[in-house]
Amino acid sequence: MEATRTGRKARAFFAAHRDALTIVAFCLSACEVFFVYRNFRIPVHDLEHIAVPLFGSFIAVFVALLACVAMLAIDVLFGKRVEGGRCLAIAALCASSAPLIHLVAGSIFHQTWVFVPCMILASGGCACFLPEMARRLAASGVACTVRCNIACCIVLLVVAPLARLVPLEVFIAAMSATPLLLLAYFRLSEQSAASVCAKSVPGQKVPRILLLTILVASMMEGVVSAVDNVRMTPDTKLVVFSLAFIAAAVLMFTVLLHLRGSFNSALFRVCFPIMTGGIALFVLEGELALELGSLVFLIGRQLFAATILALVVYRVRYLDSDYYLLSLGVVIGAMLGSFIGLILFFWQGQAQVSSILPPAFVVFLLFCVFVTTMYLMNASNLKTRWGMTAIDDSDEKAGMTFEHSCLIVAEQWHLTKRESEIVMLLARGKDKQAIAEKLFISEGTVKVHARNIYQKLGIHSKQELIRLVESTEESIRE
Repeated sequence: MEATRTGRKARAFFAAHRDALTIVAFCLSACEVFFVYRNFRIPVHDLEHIAVPLFGSFIAVFVALLACVAMLAIDVLFGKRVEGGRCLAIAALCASSAPLIHLVAGSIFHQTWVFVPCMILASGGCACFLPEMARRLAASGVACTVRCNIACCIVLLVVAPLARLVPLEVFIAAMSATPLLLLAYFRLSEQSAASVCAKSVPGQKVPRILLLTILVASMMEGVVSAVDNVRMTPDTKLVVFSLAFIAAAVLMFTVLLHLRGSFNSALFRVCFPIMTGGIALFVLEGELALELGSLVFLIGRQLFAATILALVVYRVRYLDSDYYLLSLGVVIGAMLGSFIGLILFFWQGQAQVSSILPPAFVVFLLFCVFVTTMYLMNASNLKTRWGMTAIDDSDEKAGMTFEHSCLIVAEQWHLTKRESEIVMLLARGKDKQAIAEKLFISEGTVKVHARNIYQKLGIHSKQELIRLVESTEESIRE
C-alpha cells in the first residue's frame, strides 16, 4: 500500500514538472554520450603514449552503430523491440557498470585491452536509451525539444571543465549514476509517453533525404573529431568546446525559437554553411586556423543536431511516424557518417603537409557536401517527403494550417508529389478543370490522379477528402 502511494506521488510530481524533468533527463543523457564519445578521463596510465582517444571514438561509434542495427533487425525480423522495464534495466546496468569496471580493472592491469569492453558496455547501453528519449521528447513537443538542446549547451559548458577538475572517483561515480537516473525518469514518464506509441502509423519508413542529410553532416563531424583528437591539446579542446556551446545556444534560441524559420532554412542555409566554413579553414596553417575551424564547425554541428532532433520530434508528434524506427534510423545514419569520416581521415587526412588537412582532401570533402546539398535543397522534395513546416514554437498546435494538414495526409498515405499537389487543390474545392489549368496537365490526367488518390485513402468523393483533411487539422489542435 505504501509503495502504491509513493508511486502515485511520484507520477503526480512528474505530471506537474514534466518539461523541467525532461530537460534534466536530456541533459544527463547528452553528458553521458558526450563523455563516452570524447573519451574523457581515461584512468589507465599506459594509454598516454598511444592514440587511444581516437581509437576510443572508433569503438564508441562502431558499437553504437552495431547496437542500433541489431535493434532494428530484431524489430523488423521478429517484431520485438528493446523497450520496457526489463530491457531498459539491463541497458542501464551495462552503461552504469562500465565506468566502475574501467576504474578497477584499469588500475589493476594497466593494459590497453581493459578500455575496449568498458567502452562497448557504455556505448551499447547508451544506444538502447535513445528511442525512449525520443519518445519522451515527442510527448513534450518541439518547443521543449529546442529548450532541451539550449539547456544541454549550458550544462556542458559547466560540466565539461568541471569533469576535468573533480577527483577521478567523483567523475566515475557521476558517470555510473547517470544511467540509473535516466532509468528512473523513463519509468516515471511511461504513462505520459504511451500516447506516442498509440499514434504511430505502422509501415512508415525513414525518409531517405533525412538519412542522407544526417550522413553527410556526420561524415564531416567524423573528420573534425579526428583532427581535434590528433592535433589539439585537451586544454585547448576544452576552451573551443566551451565557446562553441555558448555560440550554439545563442543560435538555437535565435534561429529555432525567435525567428521561427523553416527546417529547410535552418539546416541548409544556416547549419551546412557554418560547418563547411569551419572545415574550409583547415586548408590554412597554424594553431589559430585549427582552433577557429574547429570552433566554427562545432557551432554549426550543435545547431544541426538540435534542428534534426526537433525534426524527428515533429514527425513523431504530428505525422505519426514510428518513433522507434525513426530514432534508430537517425542514429544509424549519424554513426555511419561518423565512422566514414574517421576512416577518410586515416586514409587521406594524415598526409604530411603544412596545412591542417591536405587541400585536395578538403576540396574533395566540400565538393561531396556541395553536390549533396544541391540535391537536398529541392524545396518541393523537402515539403512533400519530410512534411516540413515552419518551426513555430510559440503555439505548435495553433500553427498548423490547412496546407500543413494536406501535407500530413499525403505523407501518411504515401502519395506522390503530383498527387499531393492535387489533394491540396481538391481539398480547397477546386474542380478537375481548374486543377488541370493550374498544373498545366490534361483533365484526363487529373481524373486518373484523383482516382488513385481516392483508392489510396479509401474514400469515394471530394467531400470525403475535405472531411479527412479537416479532421486531421482538428486532431492536431486537440
